[in-house]
Amino acid sequence: MIALIDGDVLLYISIWNAETKKEARKNFDELFTSIMEDLFATDYAMALGGPDNFRLDVYPEYKANRSKSKSTRPEWFLDLKSDVAKDYDGCILTDNCEADDMVRVWHTDCTKQEIPCVIVSVDKDLDCIEGIHYNPRKGVLYDIDDYFADRHYWKQILMGDSTDNIPGIPGIGPKKALRLLDETPKEFKQTVCAAYADYYGRDKGYEYLISNGRLIHIWRHIGDYFKIDRDVYNELCTWYE
Repeated sequence: MIALIDGDVLLYISIWNAETKKEARKNFDELFTSIMEDLFATDYAMALGGPDNFRLDVYPEYKANRSKSKSTRPEWFLDLKSDVAKDYDGCILTDNCEADDMVRVWHTDCTKQEIPCVIVSVDKDLDCIEGIHYNPRKGVLYDIDDYFADRHYWKQILMGDSTDNIPGIPGIGPKKALRLLDETPKEFKQTVCAAYADYYGRDKGYEYLISNGRLIHIWRHIGDYFKIDRDVYNELCTWYE
């Protein structure tokens, strides 16, 4: 079993109530060891978010609401991240994407090669991935089926994500999104396209859909940007009317 680890999550758990970098590093090492033991993992791949992220080019206000939380991070936080990236052989700093993206890229590769793996994170965004997940904060192992994963993905595109400052469609929260997606998976995309067209208008709806989709979508392979051809979008909207 290979553990595919969202290292940013481990970092933030480790600095909680830690007064020094040494204490936080001890927390990190112990948490990493406990994860590997709990999962009986034989290997791992871990991603830490690098300095660049294409989502900021799409929407400069992406995660702008987190500026306060970043200002309260200990002054040694980036040094801790750098040390972890250097000391853990299976760890990388991402290049123009997020840790989430690399975790899913690795998961896609493992799935294709039929290599058993588990996603280690507390981030709900990764619940768009079918397979086994492990929440290291709760110590809970759970399985996501393809229907739930697909529905969760399109729900996120409908409603956006206030945590990451992604607007989505105003007035659509979790309950309404799930009501709209109360259908077969092949109709999810049609429903979402129609909802954007209905709220923003046909042309503006397409622009907002593409923008929000690129912010929400987690890569399955490097450079896997969200896209829907405009003609396909128009056809889906027409089909739904």
